Amino acid sequence: MSLLLTVIAYAKGPKAKPFIPDIPREWTQVNPVAEYPDFTYNGLTPSCAACPDCDDTFLFYVKGGSTNNLVVYFQGGGACWDSMNCLYAPTYYQEVPPLEAFANTEGMGIFDTENPENPFKDWNFVFIPYCTGDIHWGAADHDYPDYLDQIPDLNFWTIRHRGFVNFQAVLKWMKDNIESPHKIFVTGSSAGSYGAIFNFPYIQEAYPNSMASVLGDAGNGVVTVDFQNNYINNWGIQPNLAAWIPGLDKPFSELGIDGIYKSIALYYPHRKVAQYTTAWDWNQTFFYYVMQNIYDPESWEEEWPSVWYDWDAQMLELAYSAAEAPNYRYYIAAGDTHTIMMSPLFYTEDSAGISFLDWVSAMVGNQGGTHGHGGIPWVNAECEDCGDPVSSP
Repeated sequence: MSLLLTVIAYAKGPKAKPFIPDIPREWTQVNPVAEYPDFTYNGLTPSCAACPDCDDTFLFYVKGGSTNNLVVYFQGGGACWDSMNCLYAPTYYQEVPPLEAFANTEGMGIFDTENPENPFKDWNFVFIPYCTGDIHWGAADHDYPDYLDQIPDLNFWTIRHRGFVNFQAVLKWMKDNIESPHKIFVTGSSAGSYGAIFNFPYIQEAYPNSMASVLGDAGNGVVTVDFQNNYINNWGIQPNLAAWIPGLDKPFSELGIDGIYKSIALYYPHRKVAQYTTAWDWNQTFFYYVMQNIYDPESWEEEWPSVWYDWDAQMLELAYSAAEAPNYRYYIAAGDTHTIMMSPLFYTEDSAGISFLDWVSAMVGNQGGTHGHGGIPWVNAECEDCGDPVSSP
């Protein structure tokens, strides 16, 4: 049989998958438990946190495009690590958003596929919701004591930190339904920013021939020593780190977010790795304050600006450290807004001297190199006039 006939025969075979994934062109809900009733990771099934009076059903959403390119987006929504903010004063999304949230995506950043300026308008999308309090890293159920005695007849409540379990179920679906994307853009906002970089190696290894890149949006990893050494262990993250990457076999307490970005960037030298933040991100500053004052929730809403300058200095130090990897870039914008990938600001931000839209387009446009092409260079960008926080301490 000739080579051409062999190719045609293969394409018509029952196991052949289309070059462009056969995914509905409208946003569609997928239930991984229904798709894979026997699926477990580390003995755990996909689930949301199962907090008091919460729906524990985990779902994810997909949308087909007209090209063989793929966006994988990790939703944000806070985090929790103590009974105070897991049970009593929650600081995290506890349930999956409804499918109706995608009924109108006008103005929703990269999800506005009707915007002709959107570089991802023709791409396929996988949206991974967040409802586990563990920044998509966890694979452990943790018992939180009811030290305020607010839960009748119980001494503790178990929170299902299964963000990594949920991701593994989504990844299985991706491998079953998406053959070999040409380009993959992994991103996420806030808590989803951490999910994007943590899980990027698993996506790249699942699609080794795809030109993948990752951009973390507003998750710069400024945390307290106590959180880094102790609280984060509630989520059971250590076995989930991509330990085949040199450096990631260390405890998280020895890594920091800059170590994670740097190790991943160096291991994949022909892939682009990046972060975005504003200089005074109010939400990241808020969580840094909560880490320092976990048992004083009444102060959270009023006193968090007191750590603004400390957060900013540490954020810059971490970004500059990660930038030691030649294929890593940061974009630090002026102001104190939080997140950009699902915001209209995706199309208008230019306070770092370069249009953020053009910067991202340069990032995904020339996948094989560490510089941009055609329009602007893909460089580290930082605001010169970053402004001051709205409420300086």
